[in-house]
Amino acid sequence: MKIGDLVRHESGVIGQVFRIDAQYYGSTTAYKISKVERGKCIRPNMVDFIGYTADGIQDRVLVLWEFSDWEYVKSGEVEVLK
Repeated sequence: MKIGDLVRHESGVIGQVFRIDAQYYGSTTAYKISKVERGKCIRPNMVDFIGYTADGIQDRVLVLWEFSDWEYVKSGEVEVLK
């Protein structure tokens, strides 16, 4: 994705990219707990391992939508049209 690309949001709206803020959202790893029963309290000392997050690091993209206004969205929410 680069500035000037046409993108489609998950909702189907089309827009144009005007700005990209690299590595704005998320992280690659997180503290995780492997065995917790439902309804039990979670404490910081229960951390078992450091695992990967589902989405990883995402960019923040400023888009001008076709019939709307400017909006910042996560890079995973839009698809580049070719």
